[in-house]
Amino acid sequence: MEWIDRFIELLFYGEKEEAYKLKFDHFPRRLYKYEVIDEKRLLALKNNKIWFANPDKLNDPFDSCGVFFDKKVLCNYTNKKSIDEYIDGLKRNIKVCCFSEELNSMPMWAHYANNHTGICIEYDFSKLNYMSEFSKYIFPIRYETEKYDITKFLERIFKEEAEERMYLLFFLMQIKHVSWSYEKEWRIILKAYEDKNEGIVCPIKPEGIYLGLNCSEENKEKLKRIVVENIKCPIYEIEKTEGKLFEFKTKNVSEKNYK
Repeated sequence: MEWIDRFIELLFYGEKEEAYKLKFDHFPRRLYKYEVIDEKRLLALKNNKIWFANPDKLNDPFDSCGVFFDKKVLCNYTNKKSIDEYIDGLKRNIKVCCFSEELNSMPMWAHYANNHTGICIEYDFSKLNYMSEFSKYIFPIRYETEKYDITKFLERIFKEEAEERMYLLFFLMQIKHVSWSYEKEWRIILKAYEDKNEGIVCPIKPEGIYLGLNCSEENKEKLKRIVVENIKCPIYEIEKTEGKLFEFKTKNVSEKNYK
C-alpha cells in the first residue's frame, strides 16, 4: 500500500481533507465483520450498533506492539516514564472495531465466527462521506516483518498535540506480523465510550448477513426476526462447492424463508 506513506505525511502535517480523500479513494467498497452469536451481539445488531474492543483485549498478544522509538531523542521533550505513560494512556482511551476485506476466508470463519456457527455482516462504507467520523478514523492494518520507528511522530506530538495526530499515532501502531496478512484487516479507531452495554450506532445499515455453515436453526430464527423487523437486508446461507477448490458459494434465502 504505497499510498499509505503519502496519507501519513498529509495527515501529520495538517492536510486533513486531502489525506482523508486519498484514503477514501483506496478504500474497499465492501468490508465484512465476522461475529459469534450471543445475546449481546444480537441486541447490537437489532439496534444497528457495533461493538468496539479495547486494544488490550485483541487476540494477538503483539497487537499494537509493532513500533519502537528512540527514548534518547524524546527525552529532550519529556522523560521516559512520561512517554510510556502516554502510550499506555492512549491504548486505554481508544476502542477499535475490526473488519476484513474478505468474505470467503476459512480462517476468519473459524477464528472469529466460532467455527462457522456465527455470522458475517457486510457493510458498504462507500455510502459514507469521506469526512464522516467513521470514514476519517478507519485505517488499514499493515503487515510487516520489522517494527516501525515512530520517534519523529512522537517528537512532533510532544511539541504540539492535535487530535488527528493522536489518531495517526495509534494508526501507526496498528502493525501486525505478516503471518496475519490473510485477515486483510481494517479498523475503526474511536475514543473510548462510556456505554459498555450497547455498542456504538453504525451510520450505515448492513448490506447483507451471511450465516455460517454450522449456524444453528435457533439462531437462524433469531436472525430472521431481526432482519424482518429491523434491518431489512438480504440474508444468505453458505453452501459448499463441488470440485477441488476450497471455496463456498452463497444463496440468498431472503425471499424464500425470511419474509
